[in-house]
Amino acid sequence: MNLNRYKSLVNYRFILSLSLLLIISLFLFANTRDQLGDVNNDGEIDVQDIVLVVDIILNDDIEYGEYELWASDVNLDGVTDVVDVILIVQVIIESNDCPNLYSPCSENLSLCCMDTTSHDYTWVIDTLGTNGSYLRDVAIVDENNIWVVGNIETDDAEYNAAHWNGTEWVLFGIYSNTLNLYRIKYFSENDIWVTSFGFPIHWNGTDWTLYHLQNMGIHVSTGYGIWGTSSSNIYFVGHQGAIVYYDGENFEQMDSGTEVDLLNIWGTYNDETGSEIIWTSGHDSYGNSVFLVYTNGMWHPVYDVNSYKYVFRPDSLSGTIGGLWSSDNDLYVYTTWGIYQCPISTVGEGEIIWLGENGDATEKILGTNDNNLFFYRSGSEIRHFNGSTWHLYDEIINPLDVLNSIDVRENLAVTVGYRYYNPIERWAVIMRGVRN
Repeated sequence: MNLNRYKSLVNYRFILSLSLLLIISLFLFANTRDQLGDVNNDGEIDVQDIVLVVDIILNDDIEYGEYELWASDVNLDGVTDVVDVILIVQVIIESNDCPNLYSPCSENLSLCCMDTTSHDYTWVIDTLGTNGSYLRDVAIVDENNIWVVGNIETDDAEYNAAHWNGTEWVLFGIYSNTLNLYRIKYFSENDIWVTSFGFPIHWNGTDWTLYHLQNMGIHVSTGYGIWGTSSSNIYFVGHQGAIVYYDGENFEQMDSGTEVDLLNIWGTYNDETGSEIIWTSGHDSYGNSVFLVYTNGMWHPVYDVNSYKYVFRPDSLSGTIGGLWSSDNDLYVYTTWGIYQCPISTVGEGEIIWLGENGDATEKILGTNDNNLFFYRSGSEIRHFNGSTWHLYDEIINPLDVLNSIDVRENLAVTVGYRYYNPIERWAVIMRGVRN
């Protein structure tokens, strides 16, 4: 044996020994059959695969099959070598350099792909009230604590809210049973905000307080959207471009620069600027649509057009702007053309990632992470993005349903709206999806 051959053998044996010490009791139990790294194709990437890779590298006397040679070249560079061993070790002990929510791609372990979540949800559909009932918003605390608001008619009384306690929906009234409610923001059991068409209403654990903005000299209606990080940092948007900010003591009207109805608002923390970044969007019946961003103490227009001049643009915002939501990294906007995605710091540098039929711009798109995202369209057409694919829950599609809002937690999604039973009757409807 020559010296170079001997040194190579020592290096490979050292790496193998180190790998065995690190991972002898660690295994990746996912089903990995027919995947790079699963060299013995037993459904697991583990130390046995490392042994085979090292043997392929060192043993010229054994003729391995096409599958083993393919699966051992985990970075697809055409050579099975020590780099492939290192990559398999990193996969097993999860010490790769992939960012949060990403793991080595099954088609090339040297690259990173977004982790996926399950599309497998079981849906339960509930109806509340009688004719004239509808729901506009929902807030999930957990699977046994869900709040919905709107207008709920019964044979005996009228309500504007309901609470799921894990067993049943309990109807109740907020401030006034006959006051129709639009949105809800839940911070804690003793800190809840709702809106009517014109006013914010707050629960402090004891009482509901309606804040009459007009009595404060603020002559706007801000019932269409709520976003905030606490009750001392909360925004309300609404009719004809209205935006009002509450700092825990005072309400302040903000200049939006538009008279288009603002229907959605969302924000997050921008690591690049070290401050919050907030977006609001909306449209009206005249075909106007706007998208605004709040930075440096001012609202700036990002998009402001008339729908009759819309041209489809796959690499920028276009069409009617509807719901919006952001993760820590990316912003997602629902438009008449589909789902637009872009980095949170550069709204104009994105692309359409789901292309739908030209239609209505839904009011809500929501998620918990970039790999757990829901949106809905008319007729209870609900889709889930798991980090790789979009899934349509066709088992719950009903052309008689109209959905108004959605909320999402890790393994729970709830949508609300109303269902037509005939051309003149509609009942409140709630769809609860639980991941199996």
